[in-house]
Amino acid sequence: MSDAEVRRKALSSFLRSRRARLTPEEVGMAPGVRRRTPGLRREELALLAGVGVTWYTWLEQGRAINPSPEVLASLARTLRLDRAETAYLFRLAGSHPREAGIEVPEEVPAPLLRLMHAQWPAPAFVMDADWDIRAWNPGAEALFRLSRREPADCNLAWVVFTNPVHRARTVDWEYHARRILAQLRAAYAERGGDGGPAAQRLARLIKRLRAEFPEADRWLDEHEVQERAGAEKDLLHEELGLLRLDQVVLQAPGGLQLVVLSPRDAETGERLRRLAPAAAHA
Repeated sequence: MSDAEVRRKALSSFLRSRRARLTPEEVGMAPGVRRRTPGLRREELALLAGVGVTWYTWLEQGRAINPSPEVLASLARTLRLDRAETAYLFRLAGSHPREAGIEVPEEVPAPLLRLMHAQWPAPAFVMDADWDIRAWNPGAEALFRLSRREPADCNLAWVVFTNPVHRARTVDWEYHARRILAQLRAAYAERGGDGGPAAQRLARLIKRLRAEFPEADRWLDEHEVQERAGAEKDLLHEELGLLRLDQVVLQAPGGLQLVVLSPRDAETGERLRRLAPAAAHA
């Protein structure tokens, strides 16, 4: 299967999944007769987007047609896509230049390492455009035991799914795991997608997650996409108690990101100091 065919297949699945989540009531249409499948019908979506039914059907079937940016924008508005989903739609349709030119640096710059260590008592780590965790401070080591992992397994998405201790600690783990997969899918598209050279590592990661975790396979098929961003995250630590954290993501040159689990309250800050006390004198 060629890259173009892979992209058209992904576009087809994405459009169907987004059409299925819209109800007639949400777009101001009468429910009508009983529906065999959830969501809008193709002809209803085509009417609302101002495109031909046959043309839209071909697009959903993965045929080799080239929608204009104006038509894609109309589809995005009709499907009520957010910014990340809209960017993903454009990339799948080949209408946006691919952001595949990021070269992953061999070494993490010293200023970024200093900034990471300065976050104590907050756990912090640096990840690259392939989602590999390249460096971490003592707080992150105490929380995730990253030094015990093989380099190939020291990847944020892989850690989220394969660390049983962290899974058990995370309040509403499924929500955060789904969020990670949605951001991973968006990152794959940003790296070029479609088996492009810059996205090969992420492609292998996604394939590995699908093979090892049935829930990841199901959730990836939902075609959710999100921009990489922070979130509130609570951990129920077996010794320290409840840790209320703000996950903050800071962008750095070369596709690097500094991820900080910042305490949301003073009590959590004091508990984090007990997590890695030696870091205070490092």
